[in-house]
Amino acid sequence: MFYALFLSSSGEIFHGVLFWRKETNVEEKAVNLFRLASISPFMRTFFRHIQAVGLPIALAQAFDDCNIRLVVQGETTGCNAPGKAVLLIGNHRSGFEQVPLMALLGSFGRCDLSIIAIPGMGASKTFELLDQAHASKYTLPVLPSLLAKDRKDIWNHFVFYRFLHARSLPTRAALHEENLRTLSKAAHLLEQGYAIIVFPVGHKEVDINDVWQRGIGEIVSRLSASARANVMMALFHLEEDYSKSALATAFVIRSLGRGPKQRTFTLQLGQQVTCLDLVGQASDSLVITEIVRKQYQESFF
Repeated sequence: MFYALFLSSSGEIFHGVLFWRKETNVEEKAVNLFRLASISPFMRTFFRHIQAVGLPIALAQAFDDCNIRLVVQGETTGCNAPGKAVLLIGNHRSGFEQVPLMALLGSFGRCDLSIIAIPGMGASKTFELLDQAHASKYTLPVLPSLLAKDRKDIWNHFVFYRFLHARSLPTRAALHEENLRTLSKAAHLLEQGYAIIVFPVGHKEVDINDVWQRGIGEIVSRLSASARANVMMALFHLEEDYSKSALATAFVIRSLGRGPKQRTFTLQLGQQVTCLDLVGQASDSLVITEIVRKQYQESFF
């Protein structure tokens, strides 16, 4: 069942495990999770740790317990303590990349973080189920235009999400406004010293070298001049040794009371600079996004 938490991103069935489709509300899902916790000492400890210290810090400890080693290549000085404002920008690999990033920040004692992501699927849904009391603070919700209620062509990789959330999907105009409010909130949180995680291509099936969404530019353009001088940009690249299946397998084996083999996930961090140093006083969101995209390519390719 915990396996399904990691592998199901829109209600699918994996490896014969039914999870989200079979259960229709958060309360039922939570009951099943706590039922699992009652029979798994590891999960019981994990849930208690979440309640005591917060999900990111508990997740960092869980990585150790699951014998997962996150190898960071590069400097972490811009994000290695609570209150250090940083915009982390990087790639999707196979899904659930938010989890190792959250564990990394948790290893620095940080819970002051939010991830720009589609709500109610993938890692966002997992965070909701693991920490219902605080999960909303970890996800800054955005929706792609592919999910607009008034979009005519609905046959794309979000079709299952559309069917599951058909009643709540906004129109294209409302979706745009809601996304801008989320990006404004991200800028506000950065000014408060948060770590904000962004995946600029928006989906794991899109190559990081393709066109980026303009969200990064929208966030930076909303920062005050003084904030631009303080907010760091940390570009990251998860290497091929990371996969969501390896992540899930480690947690499942540990939940069953066995010791997982050691798994290593490699995270490259580019040179960290302030927003001011990288984009200056540029105000056009497209221009800002393109500057950051080129810096990303120079750093990792």
